[in-house]
Amino acid sequence: MNDILLELLYSILGGFILSNISIIIFQIVSFHPYSRPTIPVFIQSLSVLFCLAIIIQLNDGITNFSNSMRFGLTEGIVDILTILPIFYVLMLYFLFRASIRSLPEDPLLALLDSE
Repeated sequence: MNDILLELLYSILGGFILSNISIIIFQIVSFHPYSRPTIPVFIQSLSVLFCLAIIIQLNDGITNFSNSMRFGLTEGIVDILTILPIFYVLMLYFLFRASIRSLPEDPLLALLDSE
């Protein structure tokens, strides 16, 4: 398989593993008496294991799940950090645009001033 496509697949699977693990942690931590997180946590855990199995099959150097987990999470975190500056620039743009616009005239404030 092409090295570029393989790196792209590792990045996608690593991001998927990272997001699923964070959702699993969120569902376990936000447990309350009326929630039933067993089925979603089970399905997400199976999807993480499925992604790890794909990474093990694609990469011959990785032989166990702990190294596969480390490899997948590293790829996901590195790619998120690579994309992050773009989001910072977009956030700064929208904050700047929101700070320079003028507020609309409020008729209730005009009534307060007239009294």
